[in-house]
Amino acid sequence: MTLSRGASLAALGAAALTAQMRTTAFAQPAPLTTIRVGTVPTDSVAPLLYAMRTGMFEKAGLKVDYQSLGGGDAVSQAVVGGALDIGLTTLVALMQAHLRGIPVSIIAPGGLWIDANSGGLLVARDSPLKTARDFNGKVISAASLLSLAAVAMDAWMDQNGGDSKSLRFLELPWQAAGAALQQGRIDAAVVDNPAYAQALASGSVRTVTRVYTAIAKRFLLGVWFVTGSYLTQNHGVAARFSRVIADAAAFTRVHNDATVDDVAQITKQDPGFIAHMQRTWVGTTIDLNDIQPVIDAAAKYHLIERSFPAAEIVSDAAAR
Repeated sequence: MTLSRGASLAALGAAALTAQMRTTAFAQPAPLTTIRVGTVPTDSVAPLLYAMRTGMFEKAGLKVDYQSLGGGDAVSQAVVGGALDIGLTTLVALMQAHLRGIPVSIIAPGGLWIDANSGGLLVARDSPLKTARDFNGKVISAASLLSLAAVAMDAWMDQNGGDSKSLRFLELPWQAAGAALQQGRIDAAVVDNPAYAQALASGSVRTVTRVYTAIAKRFLLGVWFVTGSYLTQNHGVAARFSRVIADAAAFTRVHNDATVDDVAQITKQDPGFIAHMQRTWVGTTIDLNDIQPVIDAAAKYHLIERSFPAAEIVSDAAAR
């Protein structure tokens, strides 16, 4: 059959359009991998929130299903139980899980203690307590009795002439510490931001010392982690998540203003207050030297049963 010139051009056009449609179909972006992520509402979540809001995860092929939970223990249990894929929890919780034989791995750093004014030992403004010896036999509150707050307080006491064995600890939410000090129900409280800055701003309390420095001048407070089984099946996903967090942390810790509203929303604090407080310094990559001092101090003060090499709980998926 012979086609006219017009019919031939039409046929060629149709063929080209079909080829273009096939190419376009093949060029569609791959579906995003959904990851269920949980944290407590703290300032150290800023890089995650920024990365979610600006599309950094989508560029890495990830979609974050985010949940805010009430405490680090709840996050840890949710990840270990399979309700979450990735969680931000305390380093202490992860050490304890590891020593119980639960396979867990750090894939990214959370907040770092860098001897900044973001947490410390508070007393009422008119309290006579000043030296470590003054605190012998006193009641100290902490957000959790199984936390670095208690370890730091014990270490500070022993390093400065006090007796850590004489201390009595009371579990109390950070937000309640200021009122408890004023009412005389406790003698002192170890508190972190943003509650720490809020308490100081009230003028009713003062800082005795930045007690966490008794552990080390720099160490990890929180970590992003996954279970061993999740890591085995999703190593590439964990590595991509770690890289996004590293990039977001590198940006947000020098551009604090970019995350004021994010953190204010999650912590239920006034944005103006967040903007003027000392922000948490969030790590970008994992350094074993930021982990080992915590393990050793926790073992010394019986928060964990023994010390171990930090490398045992760090994944090779962590950004370096």
